[in-house]
Amino acid sequence: MKNLLLSLIFILVNVTLFAQVPTPNVADGQVVCPNEMHFYGDQVVNSTSTYTFSIVPAETFTTVGQQIQVTWTIPGVYTMTMTETNSAGCQFVTVAQITVQPTVIATIDPIVVCQDGADVVITGQNLGVNPIFNGIGVFGNVFDPTGLAPGIYNIYVNSQTTNGCLIIGSGTATINPLPTGIIYTD
Repeated sequence: MKNLLLSLIFILVNVTLFAQVPTPNVADGQVVCPNEMHFYGDQVVNSTSTYTFSIVPAETFTTVGQQIQVTWTIPGVYTMTMTETNSAGCQFVTVAQITVQPTVIATIDPIVVCQDGADVVITGQNLGVNPIFNGIGVFGNVFDPTGLAPGIYNIYVNSQTTNGCLIIGSGTATINPLPTGIIYTD
């Protein structure tokens, strides 16, 4: 019984030491959004090994134990190299390619209406998935000039790409005043 208990403790200690999982996903081919933070490391961290990392082109990272933490800031394709050196001096090198998506800026098509004119559906480019519009006179995806004074009104959009990256943008709606014609007589 004592041997069984010691064996279980030994197994639990080894599982704890050797089965730390920084991320269950393979990093090679990963596509990330600008300003996303991720941890990288060996799936099974060997406590007697040392790990070194490099990223080309250079991207700043922080070492956290046997892993690294990266906040991806600049769009592009990066090659990450991880070298594991075990206690016997043997090395294993693995490489992953990570793509940082470019920042997407939406543009809202200019809206020009007359004072108290008809509602206008908001359209634009790079609006992404399920865009959310806001601003004075905006209701859902419609600009309603009813009751608004002539002038220029800002419309903002927040959305995301199919990868889940943030999209922001803006545009304007211009409300032109109604003519003030007066009938004259002789």
